[in-house]
Amino acid sequence: MTEEQRRELAEIGFDLDRLYQLSRSKYGVSQIRSVLLCFTDSYPGEQPGIVDVARVGEAWRIASHRPGSVLRAQLEQRGLDHLDPDNGLTRSALGDGKPLEERERRPLRPRTPRRAVLGWALVLLLVVAQALLGFVDLGIGMVLGGVGLIIGWLLPVRRLVYGRRTAPRAVKVAYILGTLVLCYATASTGTVAVMALGTHGTVRIAFENGEIGSHGTHYRQCYLDLPGGDTEPLRTTGSCPAPAGAPVSAYYMPGGDSPLRPVLADSGSLERAGLLWGLPTALGLGLLGYAAAASTRGLERPAPRPRREPLGRATPKGDRRH
Repeated sequence: MTEEQRRELAEIGFDLDRLYQLSRSKYGVSQIRSVLLCFTDSYPGEQPGIVDVARVGEAWRIASHRPGSVLRAQLEQRGLDHLDPDNGLTRSALGDGKPLEERERRPLRPRTPRRAVLGWALVLLLVVAQALLGFVDLGIGMVLGGVGLIIGWLLPVRRLVYGRRTAPRAVKVAYILGTLVLCYATASTGTVAVMALGTHGTVRIAFENGEIGSHGTHYRQCYLDLPGGDTEPLRTTGSCPAPAGAPVSAYYMPGGDSPLRPVLADSGSLERAGLLWGLPTALGLGLLGYAAAASTRGLERPAPRPRREPLGRATPKGDRRH
């Protein structure tokens, strides 16, 4: 495209960066061709038809922040909105089978900084909730935390940050990778918490018990006798590493009755566990931070509220002149 054509498309309302992203797919190339055919002189001698106008409507929803009424006005100026029985051009060619009046009642919400900050703040709360769930239980933290971050994409990000628009691929990839890495880091959250907040010492193997999980699965659980007289199960399931009564090195929370269960580890394991938890956590937060920063492109300032005119002073009936 020439510089003049780029300027024309930008004045109409197309986001050129998002328009270029369509060229990554074969159908996206056909959408760009239809946009150039309808709004530029790139294809002299060719006339746009119903398919081109339909593709323009699809490209508008992806690569523009303006409502559909703006596109409608641009098509009217070029004579592409008339109902013509010969070419079958109807209002549904704008990419929506609903009547124009109904579509104009539901314009896309503007992407304002306030909505972006609110959306990513909710995502941050979901990340904190995932970490707290990981403190209590490994499986709950990974499963429910991952599900929560998926819901965070569908609601806070897609609804608040992008206002039902399609997010760029870079933002999607960064969010997905950040979610996966944070779920992996959750596997070490409880272990690191016990090591950082608890006490290291020598405990004894109490007994090994066969138990049934919530889904009917059978597993082995090892219990430890803590120095204070409490008996607590290990954080992880499985058989005991030594026979009953054998001393082992572990981190534990003094006093018992803590959601942070003991972990078998020596005194030098804290640094290794911290790296296994800290590096994925930093990488995951960095990916989500990149996604948040990339989503701030193209934000709009909120429209100023209409100023109310002061009410005129009422004239007494006796002062009215006939």
